[in-house]
Amino acid sequence: MFCEYFHSLKALTLPASQRQGDTGPSTPVLCAVGKSDATQRGSEAKKLRPKTEALYERRGQLMKRVSIRSVAISCFLLAAPSFAAADNALFSSDDGNVVLFGDIGLANIKAQEFVYRGAEKCTDSGWESKGHKCSQLNWESKGMTLFTAGVDAQIDNDWSLKGSVKVGAIGDGHMTDYDWLSPGHDDWSDRSIHPDTELDHYIAGSIEIDRIIYGNETSSIAVGAGVRYTDVKWTAYGGSDVYSRDGSFRDQSGTWPSGKGISYRQKIPVGFVSLSGEHVLGDLTISGGIQGGLSFGIKDIDDHWLRDLRFRSDMSPAPTIGANVAVSYAVTPGASLYLSGSFERVFQMRGNMLMDDTAKGTRSPWVQDEAGANFESMSISFGLKGTF
Repeated sequence: MFCEYFHSLKALTLPASQRQGDTGPSTPVLCAVGKSDATQRGSEAKKLRPKTEALYERRGQLMKRVSIRSVAISCFLLAAPSFAAADNALFSSDDGNVVLFGDIGLANIKAQEFVYRGAEKCTDSGWESKGHKCSQLNWESKGMTLFTAGVDAQIDNDWSLKGSVKVGAIGDGHMTDYDWLSPGHDDWSDRSIHPDTELDHYIAGSIEIDRIIYGNETSSIAVGAGVRYTDVKWTAYGGSDVYSRDGSFRDQSGTWPSGKGISYRQKIPVGFVSLSGEHVLGDLTISGGIQGGLSFGIKDIDDHWLRDLRFRSDMSPAPTIGANVAVSYAVTPGASLYLSGSFERVFQMRGNMLMDDTAKGTRSPWVQDEAGANFESMSISFGLKGTF
């Protein structure tokens, strides 16, 4: 039987010309030899059959696992483009970038504070002002060193988010204090001058979101909205004065002690809208913008150290304006040098005032429309910005 089976297998492997009837002369010899080993091979096959069946079973399980994994990997690969698209939509934009910038410059800042008395007298010996100011203090710093750092992030093709922080230091400070206390005179009666006035701090921060409403390859126009917060404080030391007493007018003079005389601090929150534009001329870019808004009320503190008095005021909302212009030059594809200038003004508005006697620990009630304040800044800066 095995010989016949082997003979048939050999016939299948031979060319068609040799499968016609008889096989070659070696076939009977091979079959004869095969018959003598048939019994031994049959017994060996019986012994190997369980191992072979186990091997086939393991191979079948392995093929099932490979098939399942292949299906899972295929599904993941097919879904990968969808995952990538979702990731781009959530975390990036088609051509978004981030611009970091920093500069150093010079700035002039000034603030004014006012005291009114309505229909009351400015002092017991003064005159009935009938709404006229009783006191005005002019604070300023010229040539203040201004440091700026910020970021401008492109959200998508049309939207961007920008933030910056400015810190001022040193500068040439000055304060002049005028009072209207002499009966029968509409001009100031007392004046003190304080050339030794120091800037304690100046910090301004802003955040703004913009949207491009028109743009082409070289130009763009955007509208935006944002908030800005400014905190500034001065202290005046020493000084000299001219004053009026006992019916006289500006005929007295004196000097102040060299220590702290008066300190003044303003906190100014502002909300604004903006219109800005940009034009590119090769490596040169010209940009600028204007802002208009409303302060949420200047809050100020005025300390008179020699009299142990502290005046607190809370102004009504006031209109604000601002403008900026910049010229930048690209020194590399990712870095630019720029020169910029800016202006900001918070217009004068009246507010309420109270007074603390720091020596006695007493406080007066709030008085309506007794205070007034404004603020203004102007700067020019030179800096570097990089695109990432």
